Amino acid sequence: MTGAHDYSVPLLGDLHYDCPPIDVFHSDFRRLHAADGMFAKYQSEFESFSSMWGKDGRSAAVVNASGLCRLEDSAFALQLGDLVEGDCESPSLHRRMFDEAFALMKRTYGESLPFVTLAGNHDVRRGADRLGEYDSYRGISAAWHSKELDQEIKGPTFAFRQGPDLWVVADFNRPDPALVERLLVESGPSRHTFFCTHGAVLTNGNRNPRRWFFLGCPQYDASGRRGGGNWFSEERPAVDDARRRIRRLLAGRNAIALTGHSHHLELRDWFGDGGRITEFVMSSVTKTVKGGDLPDAPVVIGDHPKDFGRCRVPPNAATNDLVEALYAEYEPGMRRYYTADAAGHARLRISDESVVAEFFSGGAISPCATFELR
Repeated sequence: MTGAHDYSVPLLGDLHYDCPPIDVFHSDFRRLHAADGMFAKYQSEFESFSSMWGKDGRSAAVVNASGLCRLEDSAFALQLGDLVEGDCESPSLHRRMFDEAFALMKRTYGESLPFVTLAGNHDVRRGADRLGEYDSYRGISAAWHSKELDQEIKGPTFAFRQGPDLWVVADFNRPDPALVERLLVESGPSRHTFFCTHGAVLTNGNRNPRRWFFLGCPQYDASGRRGGGNWFSEERPAVDDARRRIRRLLAGRNAIALTGHSHHLELRDWFGDGGRITEFVMSSVTKTVKGGDLPDAPVVIGDHPKDFGRCRVPPNAATNDLVEALYAEYEPGMRRYYTADAAGHARLRISDESVVAEFFSGGAISPCATFELR
């Protein structure tokens, strides 16, 4: 029997929307950065990700299949950041990239279904500090989500209700811990709490000293300066305090985190801080940065709690006491862990009794894996 508050959500991970040839969107990047070496550094990435959207690419098929698998009870569609590739070095081209991506989503899901996206690092990338389009993105996000959700949205961190459930969307690039805490505290009780941000919540899972996850460290300081080799070590205690405060709030609500960024398909189920956080990491990118093909069907890399923070660590990777102390906060409470290489789309099915994520490989219209989140 279907309950009154049951619904589904089509789900996509990183997409890196682009268009071949690379000069369609990256001609200014080539012109401005040929001499300083940045274009040579990123050229293979531009070629790889733009080719995903060419006539022989697989990404359009993934998105199209997600639309075909939309159910009648779909409440909205969700994409977990890096909707576009960025790095246009031109505000007008950056805006055009988003306009084309938004138009694609509306063709895919229909004009009537709201489309929600998150702030990924590529969504704001321009210039040497890699945050050159941040203010533009704030405006794009606020205007888009205000229209789609029919409520006032002021920036890339916001909350909305879907029936009895709370959905919190948090900016990964310039996290605002005070706003996130307020949204979680002041929103009142909910059947399920979903916390959506681009970078992982339960660490990046690979013991990388860069701590590339939500509140692992500031991705940028208040002036927009990008983190250096020490990753703002002088600011880390305050960031760690904020990370632990928000983690306690999420655990107290037995939250489900939905994240992207890593280009992996993952499930982490962590018990601690008096509660539970279950994280589903989604992967929709069909190529690697260097041009290799990612598999459609999951190729499992690890499938046991002991694999967390271990199985994706590069050989001879450098580590330090800070990294070990960080993972010591999470490893004892990890009850389920699954990580795979895969590219596809997913569908959340949400009810009083459960929350399930169905994963569809590539452009398939039948799921190949099911993950019980609640």
